[in-house]
Amino acid sequence: MKVSSENQFFAFSAVWFVLNVFWGFAHSFYLPSYFGNTDPLPIHLVIHGVVFSIWILLYAVQIFLIRFRSYKTHIFLGMFGLAVMIVMVPTGLFPSIYKMYAGIIPIDAAGHNVFRLLSAYALFGVAFAKRKNAFLHKRLMLGCMVMLMGAAIFRFSYDLGLQESQLFNKGVQMFPALVLFGFDWAKLKKAVWVDLVSPMLVLGIFFLADHFWLSPIGAGFMDLLIAIFVKPFL
Repeated sequence: MKVSSENQFFAFSAVWFVLNVFWGFAHSFYLPSYFGNTDPLPIHLVIHGVVFSIWILLYAVQIFLIRFRSYKTHIFLGMFGLAVMIVMVPTGLFPSIYKMYAGIIPIDAAGHNVFRLLSAYALFGVAFAKRKNAFLHKRLMLGCMVMLMGAAIFRFSYDLGLQESQLFNKGVQMFPALVLFGFDWAKLKKAVWVDLVSPMLVLGIFFLADHFWLSPIGAGFMDLLIAIFVKPFL
């Protein structure tokens, strides 16, 4: 069976995302005892880790189902993916918002995470709505994954001593989308601007988010998020 170069690219991207997540969270979630971490994680982080792990594995499975032309199974699992993403919204937002509520991190740090997650959820929503347009669907889903990678990349940057390098952190995060943009340009002889949605979001959040979260409007929005996603579970 001949596999298109596009399907090969997305298969490599799925492996890339899985490796990013595993490396980023190996110390704290996947292999804590191996790295000498014996303190148990709070239950909300365990739930977050389990749900996110299911999502990243499901994304990879979906990519390879398309690669091997198992379209009916891909469509069936797509509905399961919708359910997983719905669960990811509260389980993903809770840790960052709770840390801010508990005084562990400042509002701007929490706000950056919130914006990245909300961007990922929005991209998934558009991708799901466009699921009958395979070209757009795949690229929007990759953009969703790019936005979900920030925390994992930041964590493994410590292993490389590059935690202070925004060029490294943001560059690695945007890398799959930028490669896809170059791939599409070379193959189609034109710019496919949807490929750049996630890089623009990454840079926009980095340069502009503080202006929002450090304003009265941002503080009010964070209070609303705390009321919705934190206080009901305390």
